[in-house]
Amino acid sequence: MKLDVVQDAKDHTFTIAVKLDQFKTLRDYEIIHNLINALSLEFDLDPEISVEDLKNIVHEAKNEESTEITCEIGPDGIDVEFE
Repeated sequence: MKLDVVQDAKDHTFTIAVKLDQFKTLRDYEIIHNLINALSLEFDLDPEISVEDLKNIVHEAKNEESTEITCEIGPDGIDVEFE
């Protein structure tokens, strides 16, 4: 699975970007889920995003003809967007 993880030292945020075609197996969803959880701990956040939530997000993004999802994690919380 290919993904981009960027840390913005100025804003102290992390951004995870994943192309939708990278989600092929349950393991792919679990990897992203674990990464979101790990980075959320940096900010003492409870991510409240499950593997099922990720499946739904990817499904919705595909329905909107997006090619990528991005997840920004920072002191203000977690924000998921489609691109």
